[in-house]
Amino acid sequence: MWVEGIDLPEIGRRLGADLRSAQRCGLIELIDGLSYGDGTAVIWADRLNNDWIQIIEAQGRECSYALTDLSARGGQAMRMGWGLNGIADLVYSVDGEETTVFSVTVPGERWGKAPGALDSYAAGLRFDLEDTSWKTDPDLPSEWMAFAEWAESSPLSEQSDADLVLPEGWWDFYEMSLNGYDPAVATCVTSALTLIGRMTGREIDDAWLSGIHTRLAMPVEL
Repeated sequence: MWVEGIDLPEIGRRLGADLRSAQRCGLIELIDGLSYGDGTAVIWADRLNNDWIQIIEAQGRECSYALTDLSARGGQAMRMGWGLNGIADLVYSVDGEETTVFSVTVPGERWGKAPGALDSYAAGLRFDLEDTSWKTDPDLPSEWMAFAEWAESSPLSEQSDADLVLPEGWWDFYEMSLNGYDPAVATCVTSALTLIGRMTGREIDDAWLSGIHTRLAMPVEL
C-alpha cells in the first residue's frame, strides 16, 4: 500500500495500532517474528520519498480494509497485491472515497468514481494475462519456454522431487513454478508496480526492501 498526505504515526492511529509497540527492523527480522493466528495484523512501513509512505502488509488485512480511512481529509492511498488466488485489482482512494478500481489483468476494466484516473500512468504497460508478448522478452531465460512446455505436459502437482530428473538449470525454474511464478502474471504485477512508481515518484526497489523500517501491530477485527 501507498499513502500520501499523513505521516506514519497518523497511519498507525487510523489503523488502531499500539504506537508504543512500534519497532524498527529489517525484512528478515519482520518475517521471522510473524505468528499467524495470534489475533494481530502486522505492517512494515516507512517513507518512500517526501510525499508517500510505502506499506507492506505482512500479516492480516486490516490496512487494506482501511484504504478510504487512510486517504481521508485530503489524502491519497493505493493498494495492490497478489497471491495463490491471483492478482488483486489496484484500488485508488482520494479524500476518503474509492476513486478507481483498476484491473491489472484485463485490459480496459475500470470502475469507481473516476475510472480513468490512473490511465495516464499506464502508457506502454501491459495489463493482460492473455498477452503472450512476454515470450519475446530479451530478459526471459532462454530455457524457460522448453521448461514451460515440459511443465504443461507433466503437471507439477503430480511430480515428486525424488522422482524428478531435470536438465541442468531447470531446478530453479521448477522451484519458481511451485512458488506460483508465471511470466504472464509477473508482467502484470511488474506493470502495476511501474504504474504506481510513476505516480508516487519512486518504484519499490531493493534499497527500500533491504532497509530498516517500522513494524506496527494492531488487533484483528473479528
